[in-house]
Amino acid sequence: MSRFRPTFFIPLIAFVGLAIVGGLALQSTLSGSRKPNQLPSVLIGKSAPDFPLPLLQNNQAKLALDAYRGQPLLVNFFASWCAPCRAEAPALEHLSNQIGIVGIAYKDRPQDIREFLQQYGNPFVEIARDDDGRAGMAWGVYGVPETYLIGPSGQIKWRHTGPLTRDVITTQLLTKLAEIQ
Repeated sequence: MSRFRPTFFIPLIAFVGLAIVGGLALQSTLSGSRKPNQLPSVLIGKSAPDFPLPLLQNNQAKLALDAYRGQPLLVNFFASWCAPCRAEAPALEHLSNQIGIVGIAYKDRPQDIREFLQQYGNPFVEIARDDDGRAGMAWGVYGVPETYLIGPSGQIKWRHTGPLTRDVITTQLLTKLAEIQ
């Protein structure tokens, strides 16, 4: 005689629940009501973490963001293995004519970083290495590329996850930059 076992249906119910949540997330992304590249940051309005990261060109020297006080600055987390980082390279090159950009190579090898810069250009005033990802964690980095606008006082004013595009630059970054200058 067969006995009814409700535990048999638990995996099926869990799968259906996950499918519904995934479908709703996909629908909101496609409709434009959910913007996954605008994840919240608790650091907006706070001082930028000043991690003593080694510089790419001189392993003994350390990145010091305090050296850039008094002027706006972009901090861009990137990696040679990151396809969107390659896509945003021309935008960073264009921006480097308007604002200083510090690059932080996230979990990458120095030789790979150098090859990346040789191939895609070097828009950075300095490049630091975050070999183990600890600085990225302090900044709240979700993934690369990720860009932060630092105001003249050293506070984070704006953050963008994902590659910088012409639309993001003109509608968000330049607007925010004009506000803080």
